[in-house]
Amino acid sequence: MFRIFSGKHITIISVILCIFLLSGSILNIAVPNIAASVKPTVTVRIIMYHQICSNTSILGDYAITPELLRDDFEYMKKHNVNPVSFSQLTKYVKHGEDLPENPVVITFDDGERSFITKVLPILKEYSFPANINIVGSLVQIYTENGETDDRYAYLNAEDIKLLSNEPLVEIGYHSYNLHSLSNRRGMGRIYGESDPDYEKLMLEDIESFNLLFENLTGTKPSIAAYPYGIRNDKLQEILKESGFSVTLTCRESPNTLRVGDDLFELGRFNRPYRLSTKTFFDGIF
Repeated sequence: MFRIFSGKHITIISVILCIFLLSGSILNIAVPNIAASVKPTVTVRIIMYHQICSNTSILGDYAITPELLRDDFEYMKKHNVNPVSFSQLTKYVKHGEDLPENPVVITFDDGERSFITKVLPILKEYSFPANINIVGSLVQIYTENGETDDRYAYLNAEDIKLLSNEPLVEIGYHSYNLHSLSNRRGMGRIYGESDPDYEKLMLEDIESFNLLFENLTGTKPSIAAYPYGIRNDKLQEILKESGFSVTLTCRESPNTLRVGDDLFELGRFNRPYRLSTKTFFDGIF
């Protein structure tokens, strides 16, 4: 037999049905919001090269041959390892713009002239972006002395102008005149040095570099690589306040990034000569 519901029963059933439907709507709204709040991450490896030369007497931790560099580039091309620029990383962390799978950044420290003669042609051949971090005082020295032998010379003013117009190249700050292991040791602090004295010296070095760089390129650098990886919290603060948006260490570790992060204190893997291409890449991936 059919059961006859009273008005009271119908009201209760209607309330329960409304609550059920409302709960479903809330859940449908909440789930995407929860999913959106879980930010995906991307892991970026940064490779640190130095001198590229054929002089077998200096090959080692900081010098490799052009042939080995080409082997590295060929490995990346064939194994879906995709070089990206710091500009692309910035667009990812600031705006969520897509990055390719297995992104790597190729960097070169010190500013040897072999970057122009040996590296740049290979970069263009593979269409790989790269960053080079230069020492301002060395640019001035080799501009004045006119030496261009890429076995030992550093980039000069004309080289910097040329590179600043290369779309594949980003130029960074590697100090103006603090690339040494003297009493100070790079951009480190001397024991007992006060904050004001240390800050004054660092700002003077940054200002000297920026003046040189702006005269040659019309821009200021946004990338800073610590000489020898020597750094401290005060130095990081000074670089941030001076307008740098990327700082590079010598800590050998991958970098896990997500949208909203910054690009300070990034780790890099030094590329020594003693390792084969496969062994090196197996070690960082």
